[in-house]
Order: sequence, then C-alpha cells, then structure tokens
Amino acid sequence: MTVLENDQPASEPGSRAFPRGGARLLSPLRYPGAKRRLAGYVQEALKLNGLRPALFVEPFAGGASVALHVLAADCADRVLISDSDPLVASFWQVLFGEPDWLVQQVLEVEVTIEAWKRFKRGTPTTDKERAIACLFLNRTSFSGVIAKSGGPIGGMDQRSQYKIDCRFPRERLAKRIRQAAAYRDRVDVQTLPWHVVTQRHGRNPQAFFYLDPPFFTKADRLYDHFFANGDHQNLRDALADMSAKWLLSYDPSPRIAELYGSQEVLLRNLESLHSAARPGGFRRANEVILTNLGKLPEETRLWRSSLEWTQSKKR
Repeated sequence: MTVLENDQPASEPGSRAFPRGGARLLSPLRYPGAKRRLAGYVQEALKLNGLRPALFVEPFAGGASVALHVLAADCADRVLISDSDPLVASFWQVLFGEPDWLVQQVLEVEVTIEAWKRFKRGTPTTDKERAIACLFLNRTSFSGVIAKSGGPIGGMDQRSQYKIDCRFPRERLAKRIRQAAAYRDRVDVQTLPWHVVTQRHGRNPQAFFYLDPPFFTKADRLYDHFFANGDHQNLRDALADMSAKWLLSYDPSPRIAELYGSQEVLLRNLESLHSAARPGGFRRANEVILTNLGKLPEETRLWRSSLEWTQSKKR
C-alpha cells in the first residue's frame, strides 16, 4: 500500500484543517457519520488531479451529501446516485421526480410519537410512501437512524429537552428539497446493489466513483442494509478491477491494511466531527481515505478549532 507522507493521526500537533467553503447544496437527510464535511475535500481532490468527470457515481448514496455538493459546485457533468435500501432510493427518486408532492408532505405531515410509530411499523408499497417514510423517520429518529434499531428523538415518553420534531424544520426541509430538485436534469437515481453499479460503470474512463460503504464497526446497529465480512473483500476486489478513478471513505479498522495492503493506493487519515454521539453535540471521528488518484489534499482535519476560525476571520 502506498501511504502519503505526513500521514500522522489528525489529532497530533501539526495537523491541518481543511478550509470549508464554496458552493454547497445541503441534503434533506441526516445520516450517522454524514459526509457533508467531506464534500469539499472530494471537490479539491478532483481539482488537484485535473478531473471533471462526465459521470460522478455514488453507489452508497445515503444522504448523498457529496453528490449534491458536486452538482452545486459544478464539478461533474452528471451524477448517478444509487442505494440498495428501498426507502432511501425511493426518497431520491421522488425528490428528483415529484418534488412538489414531497414538499407538500413535509409541510403537512403530523410530527408526533403516534405518527413515528405508524411510519416505523408500516410497510410502504409505493415510491411516494417509501419516500415520506424515509424522510420522516430519518428526521425524527436519534442520529437519523432509520434502521429497525433506531428510536425516536426524545424517547417514547418525550421527557427529554429534545422533542421528536426538533430536527424537522418544515420550511428549511422544503427549501432543501426544492434546491436539490433544481438539478434534476443532471441526476440519475437507481435502486441497485453497489456491485451492479460498479460493474456497469467501473470501466468508464470518464466516470469517477465516491464510495462510502457501511462501517466496519456497528454497521448492523445503524443500517438495515449492512456489510457482512465478505462484502468488504468483494468491494476491494471490485475496485481493483475498475479502470475508473475512485475515492473510498471508511471508518478506521485493522482490516483496511489487511484488505488493501498489497494494492497501489493512496491512504490518508482524516479527523472529522459528527453528531451520532448525543443529541445536540459533536464528537471527533476518524476517517480513512483510500483512492487510486495520484494526489490527495494535504489537510488532515475536516473541521477547525475555535482559535482557527477566529484567525481565519482576521485575514
């Protein structure tokens, strides 16, 4: 494995913060370990390598934060997003296909524990039913977890200071849906397993893949569709067979060296922040980047300290 120089743990002295900014299009969905903070990093990686893909592919779409940023920043001609979770895939299909209907649902849906139970226990049969169920459960469940293991924000008894509707700002969600839908002519949405997507587009020299597969750890608690041990190896094999350029983000695990140690890839350890720890708070989380690109940004942190923000505003 080719390891970049200065690949120190991000929390060590000398780590560099990535300067967020530029065009951004925010996802209506919340996700554990969401990649919104990584979006600008991917944009910079494309720029460093002189790439403007004809097709930007995100096979593990989830909240699709990176794909949305790529659209808004005009880093690629077209975007393809896919997810094997039918709720998630239907959400994106309806957002880009019938956004006015989705906006109406957001503005009118009852946000209560009783509604949460109905959506949680329900068995939606149409794309529209799956789309609103996905958005509702995502915005009213702790850390955005829509898997069976997820519970409502504030608990069943709603005794917490955080109530079930605290992450359901209707007007803001409606605005995000409309903003994303404005790019519908440049987006394809599919409900396909990741391996089918890589088989179909992995040999396209004008394609670029951003892959954010399920975590090595705790994935079974966060997602209904998670990886078994063999799936991580299958992904490694699929990437080795691809001629398209790709960038992969993972949670830290000893298995990364085991899987990718013999391959010529670049590796970077990053530090980010995400809110899967507790309501209203953030915790530091490590991220591992692997890619077949020739260059990656030098920064090792995707967030700035209070002092760094103060200094940046003085410039």
